[in-house]
Order: sequence, then C-alpha cells, then structure tokens
Amino acid sequence: MFTSKMYIPNEKLKDWIKVFWFLEGSGNGKLSYTRNILPDGCATITFVLRGNMDLTIYDNSTIKTGIYVIPPVVNAHYDVISDDIFLIDIQLNPSIFYKLFNLPVNELENRIYTFDELSLGFDKSILDKINEVKEDKNAIYLLLNNFFLALFDKLKFYSDEIILSINQLYKNGNLDGFFNSQSLSIRQIERKVKNYTGLTPQNISRLGRFYSVLEYMKFRQFNIEYCELALEHKFSDQSHLIREFKFFTQSTPKNFIGNINNYPQFKGLCNITEIKNSTFQA
Repeated sequence: MFTSKMYIPNEKLKDWIKVFWFLEGSGNGKLSYTRNILPDGCATITFVLRGNMDLTIYDNSTIKTGIYVIPPVVNAHYDVISDDIFLIDIQLNPSIFYKLFNLPVNELENRIYTFDELSLGFDKSILDKINEVKEDKNAIYLLLNNFFLALFDKLKFYSDEIILSINQLYKNGNLDGFFNSQSLSIRQIERKVKNYTGLTPQNISRLGRFYSVLEYMKFRQFNIEYCELALEHKFSDQSHLIREFKFFTQSTPKNFIGNINNYPQFKGLCNITEIKNSTFQA
C-alpha cells in the first residue's frame, strides 16, 4: 500500500538536513488512508510529486503537487493520505529554518506555506527533474543532494555554534549539557532557541530522547526491556517512559509495536539508507 524509506543526506549536508523521507503509494488515487504521524519538531520542505495529503493539524491542511514548507509540531496527530501519493519530505534539523528563511519559527502561523510565500529564490524545476527519474531512487537522491548543496552554497550558509549546539541537544537530549555549553543566561538561551526552532530547549530535549527510544526499539527488534530502556534514557521510572511515549505517539509502546504499519515515519526509520560512492557536483 505505502512504501516508506529514509535516506541519510550527503555528509556536507548533515548539519542542516536530518533525512530525506520518501513516501510512495501503489494505488490509483481512488482511496485514502489515515496514518499516525510522529512529531519530530523539525520544519520540513515537502515535495509532492503525485497524489494529495491532508495534514489535519494545520489550518490549510491539504497539499497536492508542489513544494511546501511545513512548520514544526510536537504533538502526535494523523494525516489522511491518498493511495497514489508520492512525496519527499526534506526534514531540516531543528535550528535550520531560521537561518535558511531569515524568519523566526515562532512567528509562523499554524498553516502550510509555499516557497513563493517565503520569498526564497528557489528553482522549482527540481520537481520536473525528479519526475524525469522518478523510478530511480538513487538518481532522485543525487538530484536532492546537488540541489540543496547548491542552495546552501548560494545563501552562503554555515553552521555556527548555536546551530551545532541545538543539533547536539536534539540528538542526545542532554539539557544540562546544552545550557552549560552556552555563555548566555537561561532566559536569553530560551529566547534564541525559540526564534531558531519554534520550540523550547525542554521540548527539543524531550524529542531527542523520544527518537533515541525509537532507535533502541528498532535495534532491539522490538524485544524491549522496559527497566533497561527507562534507565538508559534517564526516565524516572517505567511509568514516566510510557507517559512520554504516549504523548508523542498516542499509544503505549506495546500497542505501537503491534501497529507499526500505521506509523509510516517509523517504517521509514526502520528502512534508513546511506548511499555511498555517489558522484556529487562541486
């Protein structure tokens, strides 16, 4: 019904882009299905090449063929996806939107934006180029890497200290380490992080820990030792672990494992790929 796969971007993009997520349906567009969406706290650039999708949490929720910017969310929700969908979600790291668009994330409305609205010089012919090679995922991967390398180069993009620190917080959830690494007051740090990400440092830390739990579940092949999991990820106890998990998934870990087909992002995470030995433009 749906094929979900994630690709790790080129090494030169790793500070800026988390993953490329490919979601593709095998139907003819006559049916739609409800799927649970895991929040990741990241703004995304979404290429819709075929079909449509209703992102129910936003005010203007339907997207179809085009390029969109999706503001970050921290709440679990569901989307309604046509069975012929083909989309590519460029999941930016939490701190990147502000630098890329020069717009504080906390000023975004609860709606989906087009690239034209955000006034970024953007070559929309990338959609046509992807369509020309749509049966070849490696070719699409190469196009995406070259496209974003050129875009970030054009904008003279670089990773400063706050970007790297926020990325690290998102990866390890170490809130104390994050605050201790900054020379600003806690209030100044919180304000700056809110501008960059639309989230508080506390929410970024929670998301980072949640995704670490998903990685644990994936690599343990769902053979979960809850005491070990709670201890390793610094939850106060198993109840705390389950409560946090339910916040981000609307499900207990046990029910989540039994219904992973309803979570296309997690299926993509279980099928994450790094393509090596590809030729990239300079």
